[in-house]
Amino acid sequence: MEDRPLSTIEKAAARLATLKPEPVSTRPEKVADDVEGSAGGPSQDDSLDVVGLEPRVSDDIDVEDVEVEEIVAEPIHPTPLATRPRQMCEFDLELVAERGYLTPSDTRSQLAHEMRRIKRPLLLNIQKGQTLESGEPPSNLILVTSALPEEGKTFISINLAMSLSAELDRSVLLVDGDVSQGDISRQLGVQPERGLADLLNERDAHPEDAILRTNVDRLSLLLAGQAHEHIDELFASNLMGEITLRLARYDPQRVVVFDGPPLLATTEASVLARHMGQVLVVVEANRTPQDAVVQAIAQLEDCPNVSLLLNKTSRRESGYGYGYGYGGKGGYPDRYQKRDA
Repeated sequence: MEDRPLSTIEKAAARLATLKPEPVSTRPEKVADDVEGSAGGPSQDDSLDVVGLEPRVSDDIDVEDVEVEEIVAEPIHPTPLATRPRQMCEFDLELVAERGYLTPSDTRSQLAHEMRRIKRPLLLNIQKGQTLESGEPPSNLILVTSALPEEGKTFISINLAMSLSAELDRSVLLVDGDVSQGDISRQLGVQPERGLADLLNERDAHPEDAILRTNVDRLSLLLAGQAHEHIDELFASNLMGEITLRLARYDPQRVVVFDGPPLLATTEASVLARHMGQVLVVVEANRTPQDAVVQAIAQLEDCPNVSLLLNKTSRRESGYGYGYGYGGKGGYPDRYQKRDA
């Protein structure tokens, strides 16, 4: 019978058959606790140590017909929740411009210049905050609020977000935190979607899943969601703190702008402010009483950085349509103490 080449299995079997068992006396000594039993004899593990077993290949199996298949396990890389494709939301930019808001093409208007003056100190505070180790909320969380309704806070929120989206090294998330009104979706002509209040009700949801991409570069939206009668308690919950931190830390270069309720109209704004690193209070010139401003600022005593924006001023008063003042830890500029805003 003509010799044929040995198969891989036959070679392995022949190799194993030539191996001689190593004498027990020459084997490396194990740790005493492993070798010796309770009576000083061989341990239970040693009694199971079979030495010198010769492999056999069954005569009934033709090893040439045995196919050896190499199985390579593919690593599993689940898609993180935060990287799932987001829903797209397209603005009617012509309609947005008609309503008086900034658009990406509006770069030279007076409003564009004024928004630049407003955003620069906020961005500077973010830069400073990124270098500090403290227990304060992240400085890229900015709440825009007002003392009373109809002072222009939503107008400022939208325009500030549009202006921030023009920053090449930044992105911006505009959050509608005025759940009872839902002004952001109405002003921008966006259909109501799952939003902030829904995340607070779902408990285990990832906030990035509810964020909408837009047709404005570097600008995304998180809408108000379904109105809830206990939104104040939801804002005060630990879950709200977790959500705001996730939004802040998801991308350190992202600025998160919350359009919040008025401070004196509800308790929601002051509760929401506790989660924010910066608060911008919009005050309507020649309309908002001074005592209303003082009461509103008093609700922000625990906030690390509070600024005042005097809205709807005449150009004769400020040279621009907006005046801007700073306060910290609930403070406010002297001009609000001396006269009505």
